[in-house]
Amino acid sequence: MKYDSTLKHLLDRFAADWIGLLAPLVDLPPGVQVEALDADLSTVQAMADKVFRLHQPELGLLHLEPQSSHDLELPDRLLVYNSLLHRRHGGPVRTVVLLLRREADSPALSGSLRRARADGREYLRFDYDVIRVWQMSADALLTGPIGAMPLAVLADDAKDRLEDVVVRLDHRLPNDPTRDLLLASSFILCGLRYNEKEIQAAYQRVLGMKESVTYQMILREGRSEGVAYGTIAARQSDLLDILEERFGVVTPELVAMIHATSDSAKLQAAIRRAVRVASLDEFQL
Repeated sequence: MKYDSTLKHLLDRFAADWIGLLAPLVDLPPGVQVEALDADLSTVQAMADKVFRLHQPELGLLHLEPQSSHDLELPDRLLVYNSLLHRRHGGPVRTVVLLLRREADSPALSGSLRRARADGREYLRFDYDVIRVWQMSADALLTGPIGAMPLAVLADDAKDRLEDVVVRLDHRLPNDPTRDLLLASSFILCGLRYNEKEIQAAYQRVLGMKESVTYQMILREGRSEGVAYGTIAARQSDLLDILEERFGVVTPELVAMIHATSDSAKLQAAIRRAVRVASLDEFQL
């Protein structure tokens, strides 16, 4: 769950960056604009990972489903999500699976789900895109949109130079306010591919060059703090989802305040208030 929470937080915070990364991989036109949508499909107790509305020059929805573990039922779930999203928000709906490691891959993830009658005649065909992160170039990710840079640690060509990849990520963010968030996200994602000793060795140089309260905490407390970070990211995302579902567009100022809040108890209390208040003006973080 901490990996899901980390990816969801990055997608919430850096939506434009992620679309910039994905567009050439799934044949979206350059410069396409997006708007995050509620991914709750509660009519069947289903939750798609992340959904964006596409604006000019491409119309429709983009459903992004990060996957870190093997799931034989994934193609069928993708079809269900695609159909329900089309029914709720309109279409067309593009579905993209983002496989974070080889263990999540399967021959069944061919990019096409087909069903046929007993006589062999096809009656359904559902096409989707599959992106295998380990096949991507770490260098391309490190020089691409900053919000997707943490994926670089999962690329095959980063395996024998993880420390260099981490240092390059850090060097690109010398004065960026999102530096700690992006480094923390890359640290957590490293757990999908590397052992703790390898991870700590790779991040030691970054910590030696600059102080980072976030990273001192994560390295000192180990994976348990990574889980805590994922919980905070999930609560930030849940709070925004509730406010957007109840009151529509949330102001950029309030979004920034929510993302800047790292007190888990405060976020949980804010979620309870968000459910009770009658208007967005009454809500206080």
